[in-house]
Amino acid sequence: GRFIRPASAVYLGAVIEYLLAEVLELAGNCARDNKRKIIKPRHIMMAVEMDDELKPLFSDVIMPGSGVVPGVHTCLMGKRDQDTFRGWARQGLSKTQVGAKE
Repeated sequence: GRFIRPASAVYLGAVIEYLLAEVLELAGNCARDNKRKIIKPRHIMMAVEMDDELKPLFSDVIMPGSGVVPGVHTCLMGKRDQDTFRGWARQGLSKTQVGAKE
């Protein structure tokens, strides 16, 4: 069989250390921009999503507690006029509302 040279383990460790330093630097900048002192999963996710080189590496990664990327799709930004929200206050949207009709 084939074997792995000890130098390749050192090289792999150096690559992982570089990637970790890059992600933590960007996440720290994101946390600082949001006026926070602690890096949370949200900051890591935002840093990865904003970086063009790291985004493909994390494309299949699910980060618990990080939320979603902020933004509203353009198709949802339709024109609104004065009649758009008319009648919403009178609709019974839930049964817990006061005065809701069944």
